[in-house]
Amino acid sequence: MNELQHLARVRDEDLAGRASGAGARALLAAITSEEPATAPAAPAAGPATGPATQPVRLRVSRWRARLAVGAVAVTGLAAAAVIAPAVLGARGPASSYANSAIDIELRGDTYVATIKDPFADHARYTEGFKAVGLNVNLEVVPVSPTQVGQITGMRMSGPLADNGQSIANGTTPEGCALGSEGCAMTVEVARGWTGWASVQLGRAARPGEKYRNWRSAMKKGEMLAGYRADGKTVGEVMAEVRRRGLKAVFQVITPVPGNDGYGVEPKRQSAEVGDDWMVWEVQSEEAGVVRLMVTKERLPRNPVYGDTKIVDE
Repeated sequence: MNELQHLARVRDEDLAGRASGAGARALLAAITSEEPATAPAAPAAGPATGPATQPVRLRVSRWRARLAVGAVAVTGLAAAAVIAPAVLGARGPASSYANSAIDIELRGDTYVATIKDPFADHARYTEGFKAVGLNVNLEVVPVSPTQVGQITGMRMSGPLADNGQSIANGTTPEGCALGSEGCAMTVEVARGWTGWASVQLGRAARPGEKYRNWRSAMKKGEMLAGYRADGKTVGEVMAEVRRRGLKAVFQVITPVPGNDGYGVEPKRQSAEVGDDWMVWEVQSEEAGVVRLMVTKERLPRNPVYGDTKIVDE
């Protein structure tokens, strides 16, 4: 078998998928070393009146054609390699996904998202939900101690899941104590839920980091637990604040007519708050700091709650 016969038997995969394979190297060597055949020059009809006619190279185009076919095959396979993942993805969303921030897996009829890095950019969490076909924008935000691991805010649209509870919080292992080794926060989303949600999940705050939840400091587990501050004067409440080794900031509120609600005017926040001002609520601001919501006037009703507040023990 001569070299050209051997080259004629080069397999498609040698040409298309392995540019550095033995077949491709042989083809390249033949193209660069084979002397193309030539056709004899046409006999002159008369005396020459110009330069001598050059021989015509007949087989160059054949080799170029074969090389072009190989190039087309290589290009075709490369395109297939790019398209294949998209075609596979068309079968439906994945049943699990993991990156450095979140791990999501389908357990029965529920997707369970485990928060591996509570300080990650929230886009990493959203990326994970999108990968499994869920439209959930999750933020993990610093909160006061009693709401760590809890959903502190949520906006939703679309129908509820069949179980009536589309999104919930939890832990893994189930029921473990957050803060203990091996215990992580989770968010659970019903399989097949087709709505949209923006969710805030609470995490422990770093030192000096302000909380992003609205939580009474008088609740059990918070900084003024067991103390009833609403309806007392600033002087009375500050005595208890100092006794507990805490600091305080003030927020001056403006009651609406009828004291059934309130607003906050930025220009009033620089007011000098006196000991005789009234306290209507105390919120957890950050570790070691509470925020007193106050008015200069004594009011007949608590404007924060529209009536006398009952503190949950």
